[in-house]
Amino acid sequence: MFSVRRGVLIVLSAWHGLAAFKNLCDLGASFGIVPAAARWRSHNFAAMEKLLVPLRLPRPVLGTLLAGAAGVEAAAAIAFARGDDELGYALAVGLFGSFALIDEAMADYELDETHREILVFVLVAYLVTRREKPGNSPP
Repeated sequence: MFSVRRGVLIVLSAWHGLAAFKNLCDLGASFGIVPAAARWRSHNFAAMEKLLVPLRLPRPVLGTLLAGAAGVEAAAAIAFARGDDELGYALAVGLFGSFALIDEAMADYELDETHREILVFVLVAYLVTRREKPGNSPP
C-alpha cells in the first residue's frame, strides 16, 4: 500500500540522487573530464568558487569538497530508498545545516536563503514521516 510517508521518502530519495548526479556532472564538466556532462551540471562548483574566493582554496580542494557533498547526497538517497529514514534525515540535515552555517560565515545571504529553504523542507518532511516509538508518545 502506498502512503504519504512512503511517497515523501521516494521524493527525498529521488531528489538527493538527482542532486548528487548533477553535482558529479558539474565536477566532470568543470574539470574537463566529461565535457558532455555540462548539460546536466548543477553550477554548484562555480557557486563554491565565488563563495570561497576569500579563502583562496585551490580548485582541486573545491572539487573534493563538492565530491564529498555529492557522496553525502548519494548516501542520503540510498538511505531514503532503503527506508532507513533516520540515517537519510541525519545526512540531509547535517549537509544542509553545514551549508547554511558556511553561507552565514561567508556572509552570502542569497545562497544561505536557498540552503535554509532546503533545510526547512527536510525538517518538515521529517515531521510528516516520523514514526512514534513505543513509549515516546507526545504529551
